[in-house]
Amino acid sequence: MDTSFLSSSARTGIQTLKSFNDLFGRTSERLATGLRVNRASDGPTAFFTAKALNDRAGDLNRVMDAVSTKIGTVQAAEVGGRALQRLVQVAEGIVNAAASLPAADPTATGTVNVATETDVTNLSGVSDGDQFSVQVGTDAAVSVTVSSGDTPDELLAQLNAIDNVSASFTSGGELQISSTNGEDLALSEVSGAPLAGLGITAGTFDQSTGTNPARAAKAAEFDTVLTQIDQLAGDSSFLGVNLLTGDSPVVQFNPDGSSSLTLNGVNGGAAGLGISRAANGFQSDADISAARTELKGALSSLRGFSARLSTDLSVIDIRNDFNANLRNTLQAGAAKLTLSDPNEEGANLLALKTRTSLATASFSISQRAEAGVLRLFG
Repeated sequence: MDTSFLSSSARTGIQTLKSFNDLFGRTSERLATGLRVNRASDGPTAFFTAKALNDRAGDLNRVMDAVSTKIGTVQAAEVGGRALQRLVQVAEGIVNAAASLPAADPTATGTVNVATETDVTNLSGVSDGDQFSVQVGTDAAVSVTVSSGDTPDELLAQLNAIDNVSASFTSGGELQISSTNGEDLALSEVSGAPLAGLGITAGTFDQSTGTNPARAAKAAEFDTVLTQIDQLAGDSSFLGVNLLTGDSPVVQFNPDGSSSLTLNGVNGGAAGLGISRAANGFQSDADISAARTELKGALSSLRGFSARLSTDLSVIDIRNDFNANLRNTLQAGAAKLTLSDPNEEGANLLALKTRTSLATASFSISQRAEAGVLRLFG
């Protein structure tokens, strides 16, 4: 606006009104934004210091978002770990039930059809006068002699006459010799090789060589639970990360990653926990005892893992709270540098309106006075 043709008082009045208008605009902006420093020109030091504080607070927000994801990973593993403990306890119950069942009798089973022969010595490798010995536990060994003309039933009679020994033929006609008191059964060739001719390998037979169908059923149940353990461990992931399959993610607590915590995962499957499938169908007490030992170790490992997860989760929660408080402190520091006082700015706006009205009235009076003087010379 060209004010060269105006009088001095008019120019002063216009400048005053313009300055009031600028102040009015600034005050209105402060009330609208809530900030007294909206741009670098409003206060370079405060503006850039506040920006640095807000930038760091924003970085912490992103860190906290990432930490929240890791918390989900830990919680998923914790839930999975508790479920795995229950499955291991179910497996322990199955093993205990199997232990309460009678153990299988040590049994030697042949591979040759003997029952259909009319004379045992007709079998290949079996001759008249051949002998083999049968011993149960620490009992004295008893010799069995195969004579020409002996029928399969006569051979069974000799074997069944021995204390704590039971002999029979399978559905396929194979000879089956068992000890009836659970002690080991030892078979040896004495003269010739009649055992080999009968399809039986000489040696010592323990409970694992026999079969108790009830124990075999419990072994099958046990293996089913182990399959469920494997599947549950695999299902305990959170956004593709699974501490129960060996993943070990890193939780970063600051923007540059210099503060962090590594979450050490484990293999929560049956093999990773050191649990083997049911050995020999749980036919021997030794196999059951070994399974009990493995289950106790697995349960101890899972409890230790859960305790470690609880510690890690506590650390993460503490660091997350610290980051939240630090973020709030940074934002509060930035606010002190840039926020406006609405009461003060409201009072300024009211004062500016009053001063503008007064200045406008004064300018109008001044202009009318000058116009009156000019009319005297008209």
